[in-house]
Amino acid sequence: MLLSGKLNKIRTAALLLVFISIIVMYLGFVWPAVMSIFIALGLILISVSVGIYFWIGVLSTHAPHVMCPVCQKKTKVLGKKDECSHCKAILSLDPNDAPQDKPK
Repeated sequence: MLLSGKLNKIRTAALLLVFISIIVMYLGFVWPAVMSIFIALGLILISVSVGIYFWIGVLSTHAPHVMCPVCQKKTKVLGKKDECSHCKAILSLDPNDAPQDKPK
């Protein structure tokens, strides 16, 4: 369930960027001659991650809540199509994208 829905995928990428930046900063201890470069690069990457978290927070406040028809739980839809955060069902705000009943 970690990578279900666009909001969670972007948040996971931002969290991964934080861990990568910490690893980059620790590389400064391996090469002490260029430690300041690694620390600066790590701080830049953390700043980018904070920017991504802020951006996704703003998007999250404007995303409409919908009721998932499969699991009957509320979830947010980012864009026209998105996955349910709970059961990974494809949700859509556009009626043209709604699943069609197959004739029997």
